[in-house]
Amino acid sequence: MSDRPVLGIILGDHAGSSPELAAKTVLANDGSYTPVLIGNRKRFEISRKAVEGAEAIEVLPLEGRPTFVGPHTVYFADVPAGDDIVFSTVTADSGHLIYNSVVRAIDLQKAGVLDGISMAPITKEALFTAGYKTCTEFDIFMEQYGVEKVRAAICGGGIFRCTVVGHCALAEIPARLTTQGIVDTARSLLGVMRSFMPEEDCKIAVAALNPHAGEHGLYGDEEITKIQPAIDILKAEGCDVIGPCPADTVFLKALNKQVAGVVFMYHDQGNIAMKSVFFGDGVLIYTNLPARIVSVGHGPAYGKAGKGTADPKNLIASMNMLLRLVQQDRANRKEG
Repeated sequence: MSDRPVLGIILGDHAGSSPELAAKTVLANDGSYTPVLIGNRKRFEISRKAVEGAEAIEVLPLEGRPTFVGPHTVYFADVPAGDDIVFSTVTADSGHLIYNSVVRAIDLQKAGVLDGISMAPITKEALFTAGYKTCTEFDIFMEQYGVEKVRAAICGGGIFRCTVVGHCALAEIPARLTTQGIVDTARSLLGVMRSFMPEEDCKIAVAALNPHAGEHGLYGDEEITKIQPAIDILKAEGCDVIGPCPADTVFLKALNKQVAGVVFMYHDQGNIAMKSVFFGDGVLIYTNLPARIVSVGHGPAYGKAGKGTADPKNLIASMNMLLRLVQQDRANRKEG
């Protein structure tokens, strides 16, 4: 049996460019890992016709843990799908296929067939249309692995960031923000960072919520009542942390290498900063899971679906990141 890691690629939203991105990623594989595609085979065949050179990909059915054949040979875990899946359109069938593909990949990981999983872009609206009211990948991961909280640390340009409050209406953020949530998010971020750098380099900044970090309560008191107490707890644990830092300048501290990671208070606060500088480069690394799972930092590019023009660099980067994490886990087990 080959000792190359077996890495799964969830094909994500088959109505978008995700299967095309997966095909391009397989073509970019240098033989460092054995790829397994998880999704609908029929829709993949439709999508790969738009990808130049994709006819060179040899597809084999997945039957147990695969062995390495060649860099452009993939194993396929075929997931049934409804007929109502068309390019650039949100439908219930596409939502069901997203959900079922994620669950199938997790089952394969639990069975020891996959060493790690990367997910091509999904569409949350499709999951909602299919009836999954808790319609993010985080919800699916928590459900399937039986854990209470899953976060994602994002790495782009060598900078790591994590967000305390995820997808919700802007008006809900202050109520959802808690001291414990900030502490837990920072711990998750630092846990990921320690996989990539020595402890002495794991310095993080914590963003403020309000303008000018609240100006001592003039523009809101969350910095005083929630954020500073969290920072104090982290410092007491020995973490190298600064803040609360005004949100409009905190990312500059990372760009200037004053810190290596940033804890942002809410989703867009972090995404606006990172995507403005590193769009298409950010890789999500999910935490609090008994598995290595990563994904891209962008959507399924409906406007490019079926045209073969979507850029695969982010999915390729996610596979490189996943490979590194899996290899590190192997090395740690040998040392242990």
